[in-house]
Amino acid sequence: MKKPFSNIINKDKKTSLSEDSSKKKDSEKSKTLIIFGIILSLSSIFLLLYTINNKFG
Repeated sequence: MKKPFSNIINKDKKTSLSEDSSKKKDSEKSKTLIIFGIILSLSSIFLLLYTINNKFG
């Protein structure tokens, strides 16, 4: 768990470099999760429309 004010207390360059690399990894993970979520939601919408069209159309 990250402490809230650790960057103010510790003015070490090594900690800031590790924080930058972890932020990059987090942003890459979030981008892939967003893309996966969009694909999943679009496919579920199309499947729902297909099911409604076959059942009631």
